Amino acid sequence: MFKSKEKKLKEIMKDGKALLLAFDHAVEHGPSAYEGIDLSPERIARIALEGKVDGIIVHIGVAKKIKRVVGKLPIIVKLTARTSLTTDENQIQQIVTSVKEARDIGANAIACTIYFGSDREAEMFKIFEEIKQDANKYKMPIFGFAYPRGKKLKSKYDPDAIRYAARVGAEIGFDVVKTYYTGDKESFSKVVKDCFVPVLVAGGPKISEEKDVLKVVEDIMSVGAAGVAIGRNIWMRNDEDAINLLKEIRRIVHK
Repeated sequence: MFKSKEKKLKEIMKDGKALLLAFDHAVEHGPSAYEGIDLSPERIARIALEGKVDGIIVHIGVAKKIKRVVGKLPIIVKLTARTSLTTDENQIQQIVTSVKEARDIGANAIACTIYFGSDREAEMFKIFEEIKQDANKYKMPIFGFAYPRGKKLKSKYDPDAIRYAARVGAEIGFDVVKTYYTGDKESFSKVVKDCFVPVLVAGGPKISEEKDVLKVVEDIMSVGAAGVAIGRNIWMRNDEDAINLLKEIRRIVHK
């Protein structure tokens, strides 16, 4: 008997909130973008466990590698991907892993990205419809990455665009929305208010000062965010600092 989607989601977000460690970056940016950083799946799994995160977001190859290491720690498998090797500026994220494959290795949930506002938005909507049908079939929660793109945007951090993308994600079937921080509490409060499913904030590029990372977490939680899915701001630090920072973030998210 397979668990219900609601039960799987509850295993990740026990109190409706979550601290997730994201580690899908090497696919999109390549290892040379993180020169000098140990990108081994085993290291990331150890940081996740010792930092007491609620789940880890990885691609299927990493998931298979760390499954025995992480034990009962929930795994969220990223189904879509793109690389930066192509010169196509209007890329989409294609399906590279099926929902069934994620389910079969014991994933608690799946994740996918839509670039809302992209010239190829319609193609990504079609791809998502396929993912959604299989997610419903296999009772898998969907963590949707709602990222604004397109020629109309001055910046992908435009508050109105982020607010719009998050709302559309909820409307089309994301169980949890992951999106960018708008940069201030007032504008991000509108994102949360208008998105009727839990909103997680992406960690973004590395922030040097740990206190600045914690300030962002405090701000987003104060306006109703459900937590963070953080990557580079954790595993680009040395192991001890990474683990300690995760514990501090967890204290804020689950306080």
